[in-house]
Amino acid sequence: MDTLTATRTSDHGPIDTDWTIDDLIQWLSDDAGQHDEALRRPLARIEALLTGTTWSGTPSTVALIRSITDAVRRDPALRRIRIGELDRQESPRMPERIPQLT
Repeated sequence: MDTLTATRTSDHGPIDTDWTIDDLIQWLSDDAGQHDEALRRPLARIEALLTGTTWSGTPSTVALIRSITDAVRRDPALRRIRIGELDRQESPRMPERIPQLT
């Protein structure tokens, strides 16, 4: 895979909406970024769209990454979904605390 370049916007943080979930997981495999607070909100949104999970508290970025990778392990077809396509798919009900990607 080619090196990915992150697009930084206020809504997406360092996550590029053209990435697939697989691209995101590969990018997150760099330990240096796993504790980046800028990732928490966009990862929470992505994780909620993929899993429908409602957290009782605010999950850490590491917990969100683990949840996303667990969802992909259970359903490998998720790997091919582009992050920008997640909002266009029918999604489970999400708490208001999670920001929209758009």
